Amino acid sequence: MSVFDKEDRKFFKRIIILIVLLVLSLSYLVYDRSISYNRYERVEFQSAGATLYANLFYPTKNLGFQDQRPLVIYCHGIGSQRDFDLRIPIELSKRGFYVAALDYQGHGESGGNIINIDPVLNMPALAQDCSRLLDKLESLPFYSDVNTSQIGLIGHSLGGFVSLMNQALDPRFNVTVAWAPLVNFDPNVIPVIPPVFDEYIPANLLNSTNTNNLLIIMHVDDEVIAFEDQALVAQNLTGCDVIPITEPLIGGGHQLFSNTVIIESIKWFENYFFNSETINGPINITFLVNYAIIFITLILLILIVLSLTIYTSKFFPYKKESLEKPIPIITGKLSKIKDRATRIRKILQIIVYTTLFLLNWEIFERTLGLLGIFYASLNITIVYFTVKIVIYLRKLKDEKVKFDLKHIWDLIKSELQSKYLVYALICNGYFIAIYLIFSFFYPFAFMWPSNFFGTLLAAAVVFPVYFSLELLYRKVIYPQLNFIKRERIKSFWIIIIAVYIHINLMTLTWTWAFFPSVIFMYLILLYAIIQNTLIFENTQRFSTVILSSYIIIQLFFAAVVSNAIGIGSALHLFVSI
Repeated sequence: MSVFDKEDRKFFKRIIILIVLLVLSLSYLVYDRSISYNRYERVEFQSAGATLYANLFYPTKNLGFQDQRPLVIYCHGIGSQRDFDLRIPIELSKRGFYVAALDYQGHGESGGNIINIDPVLNMPALAQDCSRLLDKLESLPFYSDVNTSQIGLIGHSLGGFVSLMNQALDPRFNVTVAWAPLVNFDPNVIPVIPPVFDEYIPANLLNSTNTNNLLIIMHVDDEVIAFEDQALVAQNLTGCDVIPITEPLIGGGHQLFSNTVIIESIKWFENYFFNSETINGPINITFLVNYAIIFITLILLILIVLSLTIYTSKFFPYKKESLEKPIPIITGKLSKIKDRATRIRKILQIIVYTTLFLLNWEIFERTLGLLGIFYASLNITIVYFTVKIVIYLRKLKDEKVKFDLKHIWDLIKSELQSKYLVYALICNGYFIAIYLIFSFFYPFAFMWPSNFFGTLLAAAVVFPVYFSLELLYRKVIYPQLNFIKRERIKSFWIIIIAVYIHINLMTLTWTWAFFPSVIFMYLILLYAIIQNTLIFENTQRFSTVILSSYIIIQLFFAAVVSNAIGIGSALHLFVSI
């Protein structure tokens, strides 16, 4: 007799298919990595009193025409981090370059704040972060393999601003490429550096004597900053080359997701490093395919975790019946009419509750900005519990029953049953383990708060947000679906509603789309809701989904808060430039 039943065999078939597909996608990533770099090293260094981090990529390709290799430092855009944008690490390491991708002040894993001032040198921290990284790299063993006359900088958006300052102040950087750089602005309007240090703004700092071999690439219809006010200003000051991009691009003009941009950047570096655009062989750009495979891989990982979540429930037996009172069964023709009327009423209630929930968020967000989401969530929670308390007290009055703490204690014991909590912990363990393994082996989107304070602050800020979402899904909408017999169908509709609400939330805060960690956080939050729906299906306990949300969301949201603290007072102003 087989030890596996029909459901077991179905699960194993599904998981084997997913694993085979995962192996194929990972194999491509391993191959793509093997032709770009053989390993990367996490580098820690100090700049203006803050601890900063970078990833140093060791190239696979040998340069047959010279003994030593070039080194390029890459600075990402505002609100991003060193492992979100893999275009430069992949494509330049593929050309035989050492690449150091930097988290500058207040971004990613790095500490500090973008308005930090070095008290010793009395200069903006951003104007020296690349130089301090280069100081650290010079002390590492690999540096003996670096050609010191072939050291470059490349940066995007605010990273372009950082690159322009550092190259002007440090002669070790002799070739620079800036993508859509922030060049000219009023420090009183965009305070990335204090106004008293406005001489460090590229428009005031750059000239033909402190700028060598500079290329600026920018879209003429950049939706964030104006081509004329940035690229052309830098060109007038330095005589640098400017490549205007005119064709429509994925993600908009500012992001510069284009093979042309990468190819022109590579040609620029190699022309000055090697005195040739052809000696290093043909240029083969693969970053778009790479991102597509990463996306497929992450989807497969999520499907594997969700499959494990469903399968693991069989080892934690639970009562199938809902905690809600079932609808009385009525037979006959009249029952069909009443049943149809009940369904319509329940569906209308779901629509009304969902609409009120979104309106509440929109009103607070329009009034208070992004912080309004926190207050809106807090408001929802207060209103919900106020209504529940009033209904409970009215019920006690109608039934002429005195308040009894035993009822509250019984509810708490029912919610905090260890087997359900252990089940939730195991399900979250699947996700965290797979995410950490993938991020360590492939450096993409490894979000980690720069300090413990960020984690504590995130706990206070984010808790009302996901708590209010879970209240809506589990305590408000779920009871309205009790006309559906199958729990899996209920879960399906909860997920559909969650996706709809998430789309509305992202639309509501679309002006923050420049903040990649926020977008990533939205996706993590949606994943948590989907996983929690499956956990709730198998436990019917609100405590399990709150525990699950806390574990999954806290780490990622702490990284978002850490970024927000690092960007500081300039954060709300960048959405208007």
